Amino acid sequence: MNTQKKTNAINEILTYAKTSPYYSKRIQIPLLHSLNDLKTIPLTTKADLREQSPFGLLPDSNMLLSQYHESSGTTGSPVSVWYSETDLDEIARGITRCGANFNPHDRVLIRFPYALSTISHFMHRSVQMQSGCVIPADSRTTVTPMPKVIDLLKRLKITVLACISLQAIMLAEMAEMQGLEPKRDFPFLRAICTAGEPLTPYRRKLIEDIWGVPVFDNYGMTEVGTAMVDCTQQHLHMFEDYFHVEILNDDFETDVKPGECGNLVITTLRKRATPLIRYATGDIVQEINSSCSCGRGRSFVIRGRKENLITIESVSFDLYEIEKMIAPLPARRFWSAGKITNTLYLFIEKESSTDRIHVNDIEKLKKMYGVNISIILLDKGTLYDRTDDVSFGMKGKPRYFLNDQETANLLNKIKTN
Repeated sequence: MNTQKKTNAINEILTYAKTSPYYSKRIQIPLLHSLNDLKTIPLTTKADLREQSPFGLLPDSNMLLSQYHESSGTTGSPVSVWYSETDLDEIARGITRCGANFNPHDRVLIRFPYALSTISHFMHRSVQMQSGCVIPADSRTTVTPMPKVIDLLKRLKITVLACISLQAIMLAEMAEMQGLEPKRDFPFLRAICTAGEPLTPYRRKLIEDIWGVPVFDNYGMTEVGTAMVDCTQQHLHMFEDYFHVEILNDDFETDVKPGECGNLVITTLRKRATPLIRYATGDIVQEINSSCSCGRGRSFVIRGRKENLITIESVSFDLYEIEKMIAPLPARRFWSAGKITNTLYLFIEKESSTDRIHVNDIEKLKKMYGVNISIILLDKGTLYDRTDDVSFGMKGKPRYFLNDQETANLLNKIKTN
């Protein structure tokens, strides 16, 4: 979509969005003359969405509503989002662009939570749109605990596993606990599709090393649904015909320089049941502004959540940077990070009794980043309890980043043990 077409599309959306209670007061500009004019409209934040939920963002129109979703509300009141049938079809069609290339011979086990979350429903719809078969194995129900999922993967000859990246690692461990080898004992599995949390190239390689199949990512959020999918080359491409993207500096006014990391801001380009104008997603992204061998244009790297940044002496560590540090270590599956004063602590569960961290490895990291770093290997089960097959892997969204008090508590627990 060229600049003029995009400007015209945004003008249509602004006119439409202004019929909602929230945007009727929020959008004062009559029409955009250029995309730069969009920056005169204030950002929409998650706090705004919470305040306006459940009905404040619905335009006063005759659009029929087909589906309702909301965020988990773990950090505050839940955010409400409504979707029309057209919205759902567009999102599902977008997911069909995924490099996993679902086909009529596929049996796709969906291990995302269902209920009020979004990705399970969108993935379900997309697979069936491509004539594939869905096996819904909700991750938040006792009906399908991890041992049951392993049984389904083998017995039903599952070809694609769809889950958050941490679940892919947990499922592999559950298989190993049953005496199975993920690479060998699931011969029909051809791909894993992840979503629900940022997938760094380091975690992608870890999962591919464990399972022996390619991993394709899906980026989105409750507020907008899926917005990007990996192509066959495993690069995330935005649905350019559905969204306008800004990547802003921390002043949330100026664009980052090409190739720099910044704050992702999204504007919907379709007349959705819940339109969003300049929505500050809270994610840190990096644009790769070069052609991809798949034939599409620019791609994006998701670095992690802004709220999870750990900053020590002006050096910031996001999910991407932490997993880059962990990738060369002998144990890398399960970890948490936190800080106390000017020290970054990395807590990593051992994967075998022989795992060791060499002093030279830590010194290299200290020199590289210029801050004090402590890496502590923990006994298996310290971060994720394996004693109960039913509860293992059924927690809410993973929490890799600890606050100061949680970091201190974990250090004290290690000392007392």
